Amino acid sequence: GQGEIDIIERFCQLSVVALDNAQLYSRLQDELEERHCAEEALQKANLELERLASLDGLTQIANRRRFDEALQGEWRRMSRARAPIALIMADVDFFKRFNDTYGHQAGDKCLQRIARAMSANAYRPADMTARYGGEEFVILLPETDADGAQFVAHRIRAAIRDLKIPHASSAAASHVTVSLGVACLTAVPAGDPSLLIQLADEALYEAKEGGRDRVALQIFDTDHYPN
Repeated sequence: GQGEIDIIERFCQLSVVALDNAQLYSRLQDELEERHCAEEALQKANLELERLASLDGLTQIANRRRFDEALQGEWRRMSRARAPIALIMADVDFFKRFNDTYGHQAGDKCLQRIARAMSANAYRPADMTARYGGEEFVILLPETDADGAQFVAHRIRAAIRDLKIPHASSAAASHVTVSLGVACLTAVPAGDPSLLIQLADEALYEAKEGGRDRVALQIFDTDHYPN
C-alpha cells in the first residue's frame, strides 16, 4: 500500500543522503590528507632552508653566522657550570700564493678537503667546525681546557699535512699547511664570548709570526674579566 511506498521512498532518500555524506566525508579526508602532506612538505622545505642558511656554500660546514650563534649559546650553557670553553682559529698558510699558482678551482677543492679534515678531527657532538671567512676556519670546543684544545689543534695540523696537497709556492713547506691559534676561557655569566675570538686571533697571529705551520696558545689573563 501507500505506507510501504512512503517507507521505500524515505529509505531511498536516506540512502542518497548517506551516500552524499560518505562522498563528502571521503572528499574531506582527501583534502585533509593533501593539506597534511602540503604542511609536511612546507615544514621540510623550511628546515632545509634553515640548514642551508647555516652552511657555508663551498665547504658544507657551518658558516660564520651559525658559528656566532653557537658561540653565544655554548657560552651561556658553559657559564651556568663555569666550565671551560676553547676556540681554535686556523688559517691556511700562503693560500693566496696557492690560488695564484694552481688556480681558484684547485683552491676551492683544497678548502673543501681541509674543512673535511678539520671536522673529522673535532668530532664530539658539541664540537663545531666553521668557515670563518676566506681561508680562515674556527673550531669551537665546549667543555675543553687548554690542554685538550691544544691536543685537537696538533691533531688537525697533522691531518692537514697528511693530505699532502702540493704547494710549491709556500714558504712553510712543499705541501699545504695551516697555522693554528688556541684560546681557552672559563665561561662566566658576566664574561664576553667575543674575548675568546680575540684571544684565538692573537694566538693565530703568534703562530704566523713564529714561522707558520704551528700551534700557538694564548694564556688568559684574569685581569681581562670585569670585577
